[in-house]
Amino acid sequence: MASFLICSSMRKRPDWASLTAALLRSNTTNTRWRESKLDTHDVAMPLPTPDASSPRVLRTILVSPHDVGSDATRARIERLYHLNGGRDVAVVFLLKQYAGYESPMAMLMKLQIELVVDREMPIVPVDSVATVPTTLMTLHRQLGSSSRTPNATNPIRDLLPFCTDTQPLSEHAVNVLTDTTSNLRDMLEKASHPTLQVKMSDYLGSEARKMVSFWKEEYLVE
Repeated sequence: MASFLICSSMRKRPDWASLTAALLRSNTTNTRWRESKLDTHDVAMPLPTPDASSPRVLRTILVSPHDVGSDATRARIERLYHLNGGRDVAVVFLLKQYAGYESPMAMLMKLQIELVVDREMPIVPVDSVATVPTTLMTLHRQLGSSSRTPNATNPIRDLLPFCTDTQPLSEHAVNVLTDTTSNLRDMLEKASHPTLQVKMSDYLGSEARKMVSFWKEEYLVE
């Protein structure tokens, strides 16, 4: 029976205080959650591996919008990344609106920009704490059923469809953007430059206006 760990400090974090009880209630005959002190992360989930001499563990940290940009959060992400060279790690991000803060999606994008400067790490958004148990189990199942590790994904591409103030961008628009920009910062710079905005419109049509509008309202490129 697999034994999954949730950090005991989660009970003291208001946004996530209900998660521990929810995970403990989700125990089954095949999986069991228990509390433990985890110094570098919030959740640890052993992954099935054919080679017992090379065990794998999915490690995640849980982040809220008001954590974005703080030195403490940057340090936690840095430590998590270097635990295993960026493999089998993820950040779970709570899409919750707080008074005095930008929209959750804007905060998510800011966090992603911080991550892609030096490293790539998947960010898994959740609508509420209640959905976290299912999200964690889904991620664990996906990683355990293949040799593909989380950092083999493209987190920028995963977020691009949501860079719009209306409906998500089409797959065609995402393909064009990834082909014509080198990274997320390059895309933001082009979206903020009037001449380059015209070129983007030639490629994307009305979807270019939706994306430019999103960044104009949500995030100022420095």
